[in-house]
Amino acid sequence: MAIPAMPSGEEFKPEAAIVNYYGPSDMLGGHVDDMEADWSKPIVSISLGCKCIFLLGGKTRDEVPTAMFLRSGDIVLMAGEARECFHGVPRIFTGSDQAEISALVPQLSAEDDSFILNYIQNSRININIRQVY
Repeated sequence: MAIPAMPSGEEFKPEAAIVNYYGPSDMLGGHVDDMEADWSKPIVSISLGCKCIFLLGGKTRDEVPTAMFLRSGDIVLMAGEARECFHGVPRIFTGSDQAEISALVPQLSAEDDSFILNYIQNSRININIRQVY
């Protein structure tokens, strides 16, 4: 499936996804996604589970990053110059203060479901969709 109407007039053709799992003390250090053949194509990043701080810096590690608070369901589109910028996740927020999942707590209150609730309250998944070639 092609997604038309990129600013360059070219189509974005999703070819791969990277899934990152974060546990309670996990983080992702500052890096640049530089493995794709064509950096003019965007990266679509979908956040699920625990909230996190996402840092978007500049083209060098010397530039002070901008901190963003990402919640479950948020989508970040890294395109244009942002593709060349350092970015990372220094921490996630775990525990019962997850307002986004409060509606699920009564549904997962049975003893057999406690492991599911624990997983949701203490994990984050990030899916990055990209065009490789």
